[in-house]
Amino acid sequence: MFSTDWNSGCRAGGFHLDDGVMKKATQVLNEFGGVATRDQLVGSGIRPALLGRGVSSGDIIRVRRAHYALPSADEAAVRAVRVGGRLSCVSAAQTYGLWAGANKTLHVRVPANACRLRLPSNSDDVDIHWSDGRLSPWCWRDGIEDTLRSAVRCVDSETAIAVLDTALSANLVIVGQLAQIFSAEPRRSKRIARLARFGSESGVESLARQRLERRGFRVEQQVSVPGVGRVDMCINGRLLVEIDGFQFHSSREAFERDRGRDRAAVRAGLASVRFAARQVIDEWSEVEKAIAEILNSGTSAPVWRPRPDFRSERSPSPGFS
Repeated sequence: MFSTDWNSGCRAGGFHLDDGVMKKATQVLNEFGGVATRDQLVGSGIRPALLGRGVSSGDIIRVRRAHYALPSADEAAVRAVRVGGRLSCVSAAQTYGLWAGANKTLHVRVPANACRLRLPSNSDDVDIHWSDGRLSPWCWRDGIEDTLRSAVRCVDSETAIAVLDTALSANLVIVGQLAQIFSAEPRRSKRIARLARFGSESGVESLARQRLERRGFRVEQQVSVPGVGRVDMCINGRLLVEIDGFQFHSSREAFERDRGRDRAAVRAGLASVRFAARQVIDEWSEVEKAIAEILNSGTSAPVWRPRPDFRSERSPSPGFS
């Protein structure tokens, strides 16, 4: 039973839910990702009267009618619910830790018959997806399958493939599921889904993989090389490529570990090159030129031979016809 002794919850600046009640409310809201409907909260044991008091105290935010959030809830999620829908497309993908591209537009799915939307003054920053979608465990974002379908329909092919690649590497879906997920989607969506591959641990790695394969390079990802360890990519079986993420080298130890891997590759007579994520995004022509020059120099020893089941970007994923 929750305490209703509000005097015990009095703090400087006004009344707040006492610690026991607030802990329970916070726990339930966190279970729903920081934003939940009234029905979800009541169904989890939070009484309606406590919701109203939590809003009055500032411990809980009422986002819109029958929708509540923690003050710490994701800003994009709160904005989507306030509009009258939930995050979709690359906006939802980002909340799953997937690649979302550079576009900062807020993608919001609303029911096909929705009305009284609360669009911000600068509505150009919001892309409304008029579609009911499937049921989602969250009131503030699409489920993972709807997220993937909407992203592939909405964004450019390269970004869409990167979304799928990172979903595969995050084990949110497996390659064999893609045919079923996209079975009722347009032909373009099916074609894009066929090009998804497991192995890109970041969206930037996926972009590099796609661009290299389009130029005819053979790319194997997450290759284990004796004496060096696992590397991001091996190009044409001769060049090891590492791509440092936007948050790389958070410590001196990480920096020295990477330099040690580079030295191990050199001692083994293997060609190795390292690029920053920024270079892949902003200076791709220079990255591609450097890779081509190293491979054309003929100085690198072979380090990899394609497995019999090797699949290029142009080969369909299992389940697609």
